[in-house]
Amino acid sequence: MASNTVSLRKAQVPLYCHFCNTPGVQWKCEECDVFMCKSCKEKIHQRLKSAHDHEIVSISDISKKNFPQKEVASEVITSVFNSYTTAVPVINSLLCSSDDLVYFIYHAVPENARLVKGKMLKSSIRTLQTLEKRIFDIALNREGEIIFNEMVDNDVCILTSSGEIKTVLDTSPLMPLYLHVDKDNELIVGFRGRGPVFPITDFSVRQVIIFDSDFKRKVVLETDKKGGKLFSYPGRIKTDSNNVLYIANRKSADGCGRIVAVDRNGRLKFTYNGNPVLDKFIPHGIAITPSNKIILSDVRNNALHLLNTRGELLALHFLDKDHNIERPCSLCIDNEGYLLIGNGQFRDNRDSNANIYVTKIIEHFM
Repeated sequence: MASNTVSLRKAQVPLYCHFCNTPGVQWKCEECDVFMCKSCKEKIHQRLKSAHDHEIVSISDISKKNFPQKEVASEVITSVFNSYTTAVPVINSLLCSSDDLVYFIYHAVPENARLVKGKMLKSSIRTLQTLEKRIFDIALNREGEIIFNEMVDNDVCILTSSGEIKTVLDTSPLMPLYLHVDKDNELIVGFRGRGPVFPITDFSVRQVIIFDSDFKRKVVLETDKKGGKLFSYPGRIKTDSNNVLYIANRKSADGCGRIVAVDRNGRLKFTYNGNPVLDKFIPHGIAITPSNKIILSDVRNNALHLLNTRGELLALHFLDKDHNIERPCSLCIDNEGYLLIGNGQFRDNRDSNANIYVTKIIEHFM
């Protein structure tokens, strides 16, 4: 319907040159993910040794590729079915399973960090289990066990149903980042090497590794066919029914990033850098619908981006305007098809508590 669409191609938001900060951008480097004016493209970017093989595309080509003559929907969800207030200021990671169970973590402040397993009731979440550890990320295996990694070491552990903690991987010297268990019960882990997170150099190690159900290494994803790095900092990981991986790849210290879609053979399917009408794109949460639509939470713009498996934008929904949801940082889809959104205030206001919103996805996107 006309009321549910917005023409993003017509938005009058100027782009500024990454180098001289002036308008009049004509070019973009896909590898550096920076916009440039003609002068800086020739005088600065082309003189960088590392940029010799970079792909430079014109802004007009980007517009034609990402926004062919069609409009995109302005809604991903139709309503907020329920909401729950938690006892933490940020839902850093959020998972849901059968029987209305949810799992979430908070890790920003060490003394308040925790993992919570709870059951969603009509008006509240009943806490079933709490683990007071500074956990970086969590995943659930087929047996319902919680796989996690802490921020202080290189171990990947399992919290069993009996409450026992077992170490299943020692990843030294690499540092484990985000975790995901796919439909085949394989564990997928993002890694980085020791040293500063940024800037990325030729010696920086950034990998996504697939382990089998016995935690033996199966596949290492690191470079594309040209030998370029696929990832600068592999963030949230999800897979679809065809085992295509979608990684929220952080590109800079300010959190801006893009989505990298890659198959298990290392073939790059697409990259999504956000919408050009937005000044920055900070993807954090990812959820995959039963029909393999990709939902991304953008904490910078309080938005949900909906993509198809070709990386085309189908909808861009600003949650703060329609549903008063701000800072959506984690997503999951429950067994009834509801999209759960965990938010958080980050540095803005850590005295407030984060919410988990249970929302209804537009039916034809499911």
